[in-house]
Amino acid sequence: MSDMTSNTPMPRARKAPGWEYKAYFVPVFALSLPLAALRAGGAILTSDPTPRPGILTDAVRRARDVTTTICSI
Repeated sequence: MSDMTSNTPMPRARKAPGWEYKAYFVPVFALSLPLAALRAGGAILTSDPTPRPGILTDAVRRARDVTTTICSI
């Protein structure tokens, strides 16, 4: 039986996002910010009882998802 306490796998090093990721993130974030505000406004108008993240949090999450998808192709 192997002893995993002394031979644990090395954690992967995460490198900082490069200039290409940042170049895509900025315009995608700029587009997702008004859309996040519209989603929040729509939730208020429809009296949606589910908890929502803040407008900035929502915009950053969606921009990160889209940018990651673009850069992974």
